Amino acid sequence: MPTEVVVIRHAETFGNVEGRFCGHSETELTPLGVLQAKALGRRLMGQQFDHAYSSDLSRALATARHALEHHHKPIEPLLAPRLREMYYGDWESLAYTELNKTQAEALRAWFTGKSFSPPGGESLQDVRDRTAEAIRELVSKHSGERLIVVSHGQAIGALVAELLQVPLESTWSFGVANTAITRLSFSRRGRVTLVGFNDHAHIEGLTLE
Repeated sequence: MPTEVVVIRHAETFGNVEGRFCGHSETELTPLGVLQAKALGRRLMGQQFDHAYSSDLSRALATARHALEHHHKPIEPLLAPRLREMYYGDWESLAYTELNKTQAEALRAWFTGKSFSPPGGESLQDVRDRTAEAIRELVSKHSGERLIVVSHGQAIGALVAELLQVPLESTWSFGVANTAITRLSFSRRGRVTLVGFNDHAHIEGLTLE
């Protein structure tokens, strides 16, 4: 049997709403984010997982717990620090609008792929390597089982790009919505199949009443 890994991005945070680079910085789920995470839990109702893992940042862990609210048996996500978001160095916790006033050229170079790391931050290849290594180790540890993993937008894009051997300069081609579901299948021989990507139908049209 292949090993199935369901990878999910955390729900909406205040950092998302404010357009901040919250890589390793903490930021809480917004009220809408909590609704998104609960909708994710309902979406996954009836699906069974053998193990759950989450980035050790609170937004990911909170999302993971909501995602598993309706699981047929209690399951507590284990923390996996290598599933953290990209570390943005000097840009940590700063808003895009603020940086665009003082570091417009550096921002443009980063977003267009002419630079693969923010000033003082983690390189894109480093993110690809650590996230892919973390997933491969989990797959090796839980061969033939079904896992749920909660991480972050850039980290998931980097993870998928590395596993599928996408060129570094094309890593930004992957967009991942809040609570989006990405499904990966790993054969015993190590072949990786992208079964589904960025599925967030469960939050489409969701608003605060």
